[in-house]
Amino acid sequence: MKLRNIHDEITVNVTTADMWTVLARYGDVSTFHGGVKESFHVSGSKDTAEIGGERICNIVDMGLKIQLKERITNYVEGESYQYEVYEWKNFPVRKMLFSFAITQDKQGNAILKLDIDYKAKPAFLTPLMAGKMKKLARDILLGYKHYAETGEINRSIKSLRKKYRDSLNQDPLLS
Repeated sequence: MKLRNIHDEITVNVTTADMWTVLARYGDVSTFHGGVKESFHVSGSKDTAEIGGERICNIVDMGLKIQLKERITNYVEGESYQYEVYEWKNFPVRKMLFSFAITQDKQGNAILKLDIDYKAKPAFLTPLMAGKMKKLARDILLGYKHYAETGEINRSIKSLRKKYRDSLNQDPLLS
């Protein structure tokens, strides 16, 4: 099954170790990320990222109550992890993977990278969803950036788009 890839990255003005601390808060992402209404680890998993770790995320988007069940499939401590969405409600996908990686820029700041690989159901929706997926990737990164840099929790994604619009030189479609 050929998956469509969306890649985005953002500079976060913290160390890579500090960025990992935030990214490793896998099961309780909703406690700080305004884009996720509710999240919790699945029985037997922890709130922190680890291979096999599972969580459920409830998201409200355009009035739809979306639920995603996710499992970490690849994990490198302090550097990266990938999780698969293995079950979903109210979201038209056949397969979806999220991969996060952290590198460092020349000034010592963290660069948070995100790849979303997906195939819609029905398949003809895959290219039609590209704009939505690009916006999703940017929103996810903005939430992590803002929390890592400020410690402020649950700031709305809409306000983050506005706050970072100029500094990120965003595509107007993502605003």
